[in-house]
Amino acid sequence: MSTTLVPPANETPEATEAIQAHVHKILQSTHFARAETQRKLLHYLWEHRHESVSEYALATEALGRSENFDPATDASVRVHISRLRRKLKDYYQLEPGESELLVIPTGTHQLMVLDQSLQAMPSPEEVESLAPVPSRSYTVPILMGMIAVLLVAVSWLGWKYSTMRPAPEVKRPNAFWASFLAGTAPIKIILPTPIFFGFKDHPTLRLRSTQVNDFNDVPKDPEFAKLVGNLGSRTFEQSYTVTWDTLAAIDMARYLDSIGAKDRVSFNVTRDLSPLFLENSNVIAVGTHQTLQPLSGYLQAMNFSLAPAESRVTNAKPRPGEQATYEIIKKNKDREVRPSILAVLPGRASGLKVMLLQSRDTGALVSLISSSAGSNSIEEMWKKEGSPQYFEMVTYTEVQGNTIPLRTWPVAIHKFTAQIPANSM
Repeated sequence: MSTTLVPPANETPEATEAIQAHVHKILQSTHFARAETQRKLLHYLWEHRHESVSEYALATEALGRSENFDPATDASVRVHISRLRRKLKDYYQLEPGESELLVIPTGTHQLMVLDQSLQAMPSPEEVESLAPVPSRSYTVPILMGMIAVLLVAVSWLGWKYSTMRPAPEVKRPNAFWASFLAGTAPIKIILPTPIFFGFKDHPTLRLRSTQVNDFNDVPKDPEFAKLVGNLGSRTFEQSYTVTWDTLAAIDMARYLDSIGAKDRVSFNVTRDLSPLFLENSNVIAVGTHQTLQPLSGYLQAMNFSLAPAESRVTNAKPRPGEQATYEIIKKNKDREVRPSILAVLPGRASGLKVMLLQSRDTGALVSLISSSAGSNSIEEMWKKEGSPQYFEMVTYTEVQGNTIPLRTWPVAIHKFTAQIPANSM
């Protein structure tokens, strides 16, 4: 079933009055009672529905950000728009008697109206929306009920993405991206599938420890080992991808579309990762130190290493003037600066590459390498290093309230010269 979106300019006066009343009802509903930011955004988008609103305007006029706001390095507006999109979807699903009327199409921040006069209401698949970005905290090693996306949804997403996406305006990539895209090899974006344990005697229970990334790793976490030992016979599964990484992967694919790699991109997951990918494709893998363990050979060969819980990056061979560690920096009670790693490493065949995005905030890393200002800052540091074909880089991301990335920038780079072990997977 197709869905018709009505631009605000085509509204009749009667429709405008009815929709305005509908917007007011949503803003006063219990679903938005404790979502002040989303209330402000929805009200602003309605008031400016006849205009082409920029991220800068949304940040400074709707969200009260300073005039120094830079959408190239600050993804907070996109984060809040995504949450508003989900909030609207939840409202229509949970509010009795309400038919879906207002949507924010994926990839935009334009409030649109579904034309219900032409057809029945669309299914949720017809008007795509993104799940809210979760906070990934590893202060407790055992994560129960991690917010995740079923792999079947990822498979559907890959098909939907490849068949339904509009053709973007192709931009010329800078030298850094041109180097990565050289050749015609396929590009596989790999989403991590964390390991969960199920129990035959407790069919509704799933447990995960961030220290356990292989079925045989249970002894690495004694507390977890004791817990699962008391629950009886256990099963092993990798059926989920983390929402945060899934959203980052989608943004990565959109950017690759925009620089001319549309027909080369597809998705896969670490559960199904095989040496064949590294022999036939360029690979972009997103995740944390723990969830990228299927690529442990690469992680162990690197100079920079991301600590468990993403608490620091260690510099094994610091150069004069470089730090031996890049720690989390506390700015105040609401803000901190977190280290991450971006690396471009050799694949298993001549000319192929593996890009690793290791971070608690993979979306912020994708914003860095896909925005003009961000990719140019990477290119500048990369060129100073001699434009190496393979390299590893430390970046910092400033985060507000543990969930909203404000800006990301590169801080150190090393040329990668080590040999990748043959058993790197």
